[in-house]
Amino acid sequence: MVSNTGISMFSVFRPPNSRRLFGVRVLGQAGDGLLQTALATFVLFSPQREADPKRIALAFAILLVPYSVVGPFVGIFIDRWSRRGILIRANIARAVTMICISVVVTHHSANSTLAVLVLVSLGINRFVQAALSASIPHVVDGDQLVTANALFPTAGTTFASLSAALGIATQKILSNSDTVNAALIVCAAGLALSASGVGVRIAPANLLGPHDVDGRIRDALSTVFFGLRDGYRALSASTMSLQAMVAVAFQRFAFGVLTVHILLLSRNLWNSVDKPDAAVTDFGVAAGSAALGAVIAALLSASLLGDSPGTRTVRHTKLIGTSIFVTACSAIISGLALLTQHKLMAFVTASVMAFAGQILKISADTSIQQNISDAHRGRVFSIFDMVINISVVSGISIYALTSGIREHTIPTVVLVATALLVSSAFAYSARVSSRHVLSAD
Repeated sequence: MVSNTGISMFSVFRPPNSRRLFGVRVLGQAGDGLLQTALATFVLFSPQREADPKRIALAFAILLVPYSVVGPFVGIFIDRWSRRGILIRANIARAVTMICISVVVTHHSANSTLAVLVLVSLGINRFVQAALSASIPHVVDGDQLVTANALFPTAGTTFASLSAALGIATQKILSNSDTVNAALIVCAAGLALSASGVGVRIAPANLLGPHDVDGRIRDALSTVFFGLRDGYRALSASTMSLQAMVAVAFQRFAFGVLTVHILLLSRNLWNSVDKPDAAVTDFGVAAGSAALGAVIAALLSASLLGDSPGTRTVRHTKLIGTSIFVTACSAIISGLALLTQHKLMAFVTASVMAFAGQILKISADTSIQQNISDAHRGRVFSIFDMVINISVVSGISIYALTSGIREHTIPTVVLVATALLVSSAFAYSARVSSRHVLSAD
């Protein structure tokens, strides 16, 4: 017998355009999973290439920092151009870029050309992700926003993890070679093209907006900086959204630290340096554990919170309260993992951290969608992407480049625990703001 909660949770997929937007997300992120697996193996886990901390930090900086600088600007165009058109054309552009990356990988070239191509691919992908987030309110009812924010992004992450696991399995069966990695990237390009094809079926063409762009906003769009400034002002005017965003930022910082820590453990401690395939498998299990934690968080948010009695503000307040608890718990669990450096404990930590991060992200997304106007929503989500990227790469860089932290357990424990407790504090502030909104209503 199917419960009413389960029926309600999955009713978010009943509208055809909701399913199509969902399809664009999962196909595109499945392609991301294959691309990331191939590139990680090619750059960090290749037998011919040593994965030292500075190389890891540089790789992530190349991927994230430049886009973090220009990322908010694309939000202005998300609030001006047809979002359906963005989903179609950007995915085609991603596919072309991936084909170019596969050619470089085939020629065994881990050089600046590869770095630029990957940067372009990631930049286009963030453009797509921001457009997807800004489009959700146009395909689901307002009462289903928490459910959609729980299921859509998490399903995308899950498909990315599954395709990454498929990529690792392919490498195990065939070989950990540049030719196999190039073939995986070509498959990723095919998935991006499929996502574009699903986007074509979203109808009518103007469904995803933007809709309420008046003359004043169009004037602001004539100057990129003015439009960006308006995005920041819209975010600053929503205290709850800003606090929720900062909570995510500190949690992602801690996640970045632990990502490099687990990567180095899998490469240098759990396995001998001449067995990169085993290191790939261990790191893949850690990534899979994180995906599992994100899925559990999504289902919990959708089934228990999205369908609970009361107004959307009441349900959102409960969601924030849950995020405070699990983020604080993750500080304790991550500390134990850092102290023991045990493989199983690391996998548990990855799952709990992803669980906490997903609930925080769902809460922040919902707050932005409920409190930021459609005319500014794309810019705010792009700013959010920038904040997340900078937070992750900051955690990675500080840990990887600071030997005093990386080579001693206690400073690492203090760094991660402090970031997570600060995240909990900002989540608590967002909950207080949410209650103020509730009392005002």
